[in-house]
Amino acid sequence: MTPAIPPSNAAASPPGGPPRGPAPGSAGGTDPLRPMRVKAYRYALGLIPGLEFFENALLVYFAVYVSGGVDASPKEFVWMTTAYGIASVLAILKQQWFVERIGYRRYLTASLLLYACGAVLAGTSESVTQLVIARAFQGFCAGSWMSSCRILAQVSVPAERRGKTIQTFALLLFTGSALAPLIGGLLVSEYTWRTLFLCTAPPAVLLAGLAWFAVPDVGRLRDRATGGRYPFAPFMAFALAMGAFQVVLQEMRYTLWLQTPLLPLLTVVGVGALVWFGYQQWQHPTPFIRLQSLRRREFQVGLVLYAAYYYLANTQSYLMPRLLEQGFGFTVEHTGQLLGYSALLTVFLLLAYFRVAKFIAQKKLLIVSGFLMTIATSVWLGAMPPDAGQSQLYGVLALKAVFGIFTVLPVANLTFRTFDHESFVHGYRLKNILRQLSGSFAVSTIVAFEQHREALHRTRLTEVANPYNPIFTQTLDALANALTHAGIAASQARGAALAQIAQTIERQAAFLSFIDGFHFIAIVALCGAIFAAIQKQLN
Repeated sequence: MTPAIPPSNAAASPPGGPPRGPAPGSAGGTDPLRPMRVKAYRYALGLIPGLEFFENALLVYFAVYVSGGVDASPKEFVWMTTAYGIASVLAILKQQWFVERIGYRRYLTASLLLYACGAVLAGTSESVTQLVIARAFQGFCAGSWMSSCRILAQVSVPAERRGKTIQTFALLLFTGSALAPLIGGLLVSEYTWRTLFLCTAPPAVLLAGLAWFAVPDVGRLRDRATGGRYPFAPFMAFALAMGAFQVVLQEMRYTLWLQTPLLPLLTVVGVGALVWFGYQQWQHPTPFIRLQSLRRREFQVGLVLYAAYYYLANTQSYLMPRLLEQGFGFTVEHTGQLLGYSALLTVFLLLAYFRVAKFIAQKKLLIVSGFLMTIATSVWLGAMPPDAGQSQLYGVLALKAVFGIFTVLPVANLTFRTFDHESFVHGYRLKNILRQLSGSFAVSTIVAFEQHREALHRTRLTEVANPYNPIFTQTLDALANALTHAGIAASQARGAALAQIAQTIERQAAFLSFIDGFHFIAIVALCGAIFAAIQKQLN
């Protein structure tokens, strides 16, 4: 069994045992900087993964500008998110291997500096291929930050300060996501899409310095024989399985599963590799992920609810800015402000939740209410007219802000409540693998769904735009006459009228596809609410 997190200046802990020696920042020692280091350590554990949440939210909110910047098709854009997700999962699997050799301080510092290099590479990319490679590199650097920092908060912070540390951790994660639309809208409107990546490089360098100053040198094993061997074969088997499944999911949007032997073959290869990986991990004495945690019913329920939350959060984050810009006609900066203020409301609600959560015994009611609020938000947006103004959005944006508080925080409290330190380490890594895969799958499916529905609506709308439809010909003639009176030459007026009608059809098809997307989100949220309502473990 992998040691928990033994300090590098002490003998390695026995397998499964707690770290020996005083916890970082505990009583004892004469370091005059100890109080400052303790406080800096608490903020470092939240700021480091908060940077990843900020950057991921930037890419989801402003996806259309990034894909347009490198002339990427929707299929190619999905590969950017897929490359990041798969690389992040592999980083989580390999995290303990790195930590046992260099310790958490060096691991976080090095990964932050390398991530900054990846941000520069992504921001200077000239093609889709370069951007996919840069995103994969960033994913391998940043994918394990949340796992590393949350595990450190659990096993290296004394119990009397752990609650405050975890609250700061959650608060900074939500704050990072909230700042993304505000800052991103300003950057895109004033500069270019490249600044969405470049703006994360300076904070990463600063956080690397903070990590070197504040994070204790724990996790490194002096005696490597006590650590895990972490064989290479299962690592590659999992990578092969994830890659095969992603190719199948993407190509099934364009090709029937049995139309070509490639897709069934990749499916078999992926399933076989994943089954072998699971069997190897179950039997291995020092696995990447200890799958025995899956025997716990409350952990199984928690993982399903986590997956539902991350799926809904990512699909909403993708659709909302597109609806506000292309559907309602807001500018990118205005859209960023509306979404940013809504997300900041979530941060303020989070502070209130920390004060009253201990008085709420029935967490199931909160979780079910969170899903119901998502249903209400989606139905409300689906009923809005194309000319909806800003004032009509205040209520729905406020309702959207409550979703994360009512859903993910109670789930986090209930999923790991019976875990010891060792089980928590492996269980939390497994949960974060699910987070990365859910986010990647959410973007893939919502992009495919939007493409399909937009093509369907465009086809239906253009069916009536033909010379045999008297309503269409009357509209075309009236518009051409209006353009002629506006000063356009008669020979060009009819072509300009056709172009305006085509633009209207495109906007209506896009608007209808967004509405269908929110109806789809409502259905997924309904399934989540029903699942949560019937779970006795949530009591």
